[in-house]
Amino acid sequence: MDRRTDRRTHPAQGGALAEGGAGGACDRPLAGTVLIPFLQRCIQLLLLPLHILARLGLWDPFYKKLFPHVMARVAPTYNRKVFRQKQELFSNLRKFAAPSGQLTLLEIGTGTGTNFQFYPPGCRMTCTDPNPNFSKFLLKSLSENQHLKLERSLVASGEDLRQIPDGAVDVVVGTLVLCSVTDAEKVLREVLRVLRRGGAFYFLEHVAAAHSSWTYFWQKVCDPVWKYFGDGCSLSRDTQQELEKTNFSELNLRRIHITPYWVPTSPHIIGYAVKFCSAQILCPTLEMAEAAILVLRACLTLLALPIYILSFLGIWEPFCKKIFFPFFLDKLSVIHEKKAKKHKLELFQNLPNFKSPSGELKLLEIGTGLGANFQFYPPGCKVTCTDINPNFQKGLLRNMSKNQHVHYERFLVAAGEDLHQVPSGSMDAVICTLVLCSVDNVSGTLKEVLRVLKPGGAFYFLEHVAADPSSWRHFWQQVYHPTWKLVFAGCCLTREIWKNLEQANFSELNLKHINISLPWTPIQPHIIGYAVK
Repeated sequence: MDRRTDRRTHPAQGGALAEGGAGGACDRPLAGTVLIPFLQRCIQLLLLPLHILARLGLWDPFYKKLFPHVMARVAPTYNRKVFRQKQELFSNLRKFAAPSGQLTLLEIGTGTGTNFQFYPPGCRMTCTDPNPNFSKFLLKSLSENQHLKLERSLVASGEDLRQIPDGAVDVVVGTLVLCSVTDAEKVLREVLRVLRRGGAFYFLEHVAAAHSSWTYFWQKVCDPVWKYFGDGCSLSRDTQQELEKTNFSELNLRRIHITPYWVPTSPHIIGYAVKFCSAQILCPTLEMAEAAILVLRACLTLLALPIYILSFLGIWEPFCKKIFFPFFLDKLSVIHEKKAKKHKLELFQNLPNFKSPSGELKLLEIGTGLGANFQFYPPGCKVTCTDINPNFQKGLLRNMSKNQHVHYERFLVAAGEDLHQVPSGSMDAVICTLVLCSVDNVSGTLKEVLRVLKPGGAFYFLEHVAADPSSWRHFWQQVYHPTWKLVFAGCCLTREIWKNLEQANFSELNLKHINISLPWTPIQPHIIGYAVK
């Protein structure tokens, strides 16, 4: 996958720009309420003949024949821009092959076949597209990619794949398709149906920009007429939300920008999602679940009644902060670090990319706790530590003595929502692991993160989050939630923190949903990644 190739981004990235310039903050209310409809009408007047043809039913059949020729010219240019991203995206296709080693692949909206070069040799491929006029270009691509075996080519829309049996394919691929389908939710249901359990859906889609940006403003202005030139393509579709709502067990997704950054199709999402395996069972009906949650919560409250009484008397919170939580975190962090070490090594490997021009790297860690992250920081970096709880000192000093490659500047007793002791724009990177689950205000904390970061600086995160709402894990998270929050210093099991990160005004968000193996606990679902100011 990819990002912009400038000094402040991961080497494996390929396109991300702050949505300034072409997408800076659009903070004028009139832009949404008056200017968008006005400019839409202006463009519609300029293209009045096209609207008349569309109303008369003449444009669609004409453009269906023209569109493949347009794509045959445009697709190679686009493919060159995203070559590295696609290469990385499809590099693990073999991982989803059947036990026999054979990979069965379905591509929806195949178009001119620009993805063929990225598929592994010998895979058995089925192609679908609702437009039969692509056939000439499809055959040309096949002749250039003879490492593939085409099983069949179907004229079919993504919403209706009835010709493909249930659970028949290992992988489904859709690139620049969900932007133009009539019903994205229905397409994703069909994708899940045709995938075998444990199979994967690969995607690369242009999407709606941040709603506070000028890019989104122009997407809304151009949307009504863009569909005529993009064969139904929508500029402002929130495809990420559709993917999150779909019942995938694992979603690996990140946002990128493709050059040129000023065009309304620059914001993209890229990644893959995995269909749940047979071991994953869906939750009971909503009514049954809600009743069961209330009953089980009551049982858990009875079991934890002494803690509730101590809390009512004002004794539990100071005891928890001073003795219980530091002791518990000391034990839990050892287990969590073993399970999460591989992910953290990968996450923090590009921290040096965010050094200032002088070569200095200044880090701020929010909710430092015992200092479990120090081992992953690059030598010589300057670290400022903050935590709302001053009682972690013993464990913190132990980890500081173990990690003397880091220069420790100061320790502040401060909440994530109030970092007034840290000057604005003073940090190259901010680190936050297992913290946003327990802050009082996630959005307030992210605002402070953006304030203290330098332009181009990065926010690194690893957080446990709410599980898939249709899963048993989410059911048990809801059961445990009130008691868990009381016992573990405000930790919330059901927060959808990725949504807060998407709403924060970062220019680039690299986010992945993962599961960390912590058996019999409700904190296995995590998100990991970094966001750039």
